[in-house]
This record gives sequence, structure tokens and C-alpha cells, in this order.
Amino acid sequence: MPASSIGYWCSIAAHQYFARLQEMLEELDINNWYYVLLVIEEGKGLLSQQELADRLELDKVSMTRALDHLGQKGYVQRCDHKGDRRKHLVKLTPKARPAIRAIRKAYDALNKEALRGSSKAERSAFMAQLMMLVSNLRKAEAPVTLTNKRIHV
Repeated sequence: MPASSIGYWCSIAAHQYFARLQEMLEELDINNWYYVLLVIEEGKGLLSQQELADRLELDKVSMTRALDHLGQKGYVQRCDHKGDRRKHLVKLTPKARPAIRAIRKAYDALNKEALRGSSKAERSAFMAQLMMLVSNLRKAEAPVTLTNKRIHV
């Protein structure tokens, strides 16, 4: 097989990674948007829906779809912003707390599995290269639009 397409191999790796993540988190009643929950937690209830979309580099429609799904499942709620009635803050519900622990544990285990055989320095270098690749390809003017080719942000 030719090794000339970084995108192809990143897509294959992502597909396998997220398939394994779903297996590891099959006890949850959601099967995607795991990382969204982690970013919401890091925001400590102070992120608006737009700020969350910006951090995740998602378009408005994809962000709304994710929050609608997570809200219907009882993991997040949108709350009014006291200083700006046009904004809604995104907060985790109590149901999300055990899910967050499971998600973090699954990501840690899966990252170790995926990078098995590499040293700590090699893992750090890999992540730095991956972040550089994303940064180099990022279009400053537009967030990523999700397609059926891109799953489980």
C-alpha cells in the first residue's frame, strides 16, 4: 500500500480509534460526542455554546446537533447567561459526572494502547507533530464541518 496520503492514514487510525473507544464506553447511553463533554467540564459551566464551538473548531450546526443529543440524553443543559440574554452557557448535569470519569479513563487507556511501544519522548513528539499538522492545515476563517467521514469529535 502506498504511504503517500497522510489524510488516508489519519482517517484509518481515527476510525479504528473511535471504534475501540465506543467498545470501551458501551455502558454509556451515548456513542459519540465524548470529547465535547470533556471540554464542557474544563469550561466549568462558563462557556457559551459559541465559545464551546470555537474551542472544538466546530460549525454552529454541528455544535447544536451535539448539544441537542447530549441534552436529550441528560448529560448537558443550556442555561441563560446573566450578562447577555443572547448567550446560553453550557453546563454538565449530575448524570455527566460518572460518564466524565469513564471517558477520561477510556481515553487514557486507549492512548496507551494506540502508542504502545513508543517512549514518553516519542509520544510527546508524536502529539506535537499531530498538533502541528492540524495547525498547518487549519483554515482560520471557518470551523470544521462534520461529515459522515469524520466521527466522534
